[in-house]
Amino acid sequence: MYSIRAVTIPDDELVRRALREDPAAFNLLIQRHTPAVYRIVRRMCSDRSEAEAITQEAFLRAWENLPRSKSERPFRPWLIQIAVNAARDALRKSRPLDFADLPGDEALQIAAAEPGPEEQFESAEALGRLAEAVQALPAPYRMAVALRYAAEMSYEEMALALQLPLNTVRTHLHRAKNILRKALERDR
Repeated sequence: MYSIRAVTIPDDELVRRALREDPAAFNLLIQRHTPAVYRIVRRMCSDRSEAEAITQEAFLRAWENLPRSKSERPFRPWLIQIAVNAARDALRKSRPLDFADLPGDEALQIAAAEPGPEEQFESAEALGRLAEAVQALPAPYRMAVALRYAAEMSYEEMALALQLPLNTVRTHLHRAKNILRKALERDR
């Protein structure tokens, strides 16, 4: 097993160790990337148990395909791509995926002074409208929003994960923001 210093081991080294049949290395990759993968998948799913199942499926697929992974490609975007594909498969098999049910497992944390009941209601109402607007986005735009804001991925990482040209990713996010802006202005 790895020590606390294992946190500093780069992903590519852990992948090499996992390929040499070191299960502790892959376990460390799972621990390191589960929160991000879960956040992305959760934004696409209607409930926690579905998100957990898809997250587990993503790591299983990653383990099975690790020998075929390209060593020059960073692990995180490759893993996110697998998670996105697993979520898309779930979408095809069942029903449209939700962006989020807000307020949910990641409720808005407001620093500084606590707002009064009116401000809390208005904030929750605004988040609800935003969540509905995001749910109404076409799937590629919803995915761009989830990767950018839930996973905090760069445009380059998003392009790798989605296997799309960088400009297409930028266009999807730009169009999604415009649609969301118009929807929220209309709801005022």
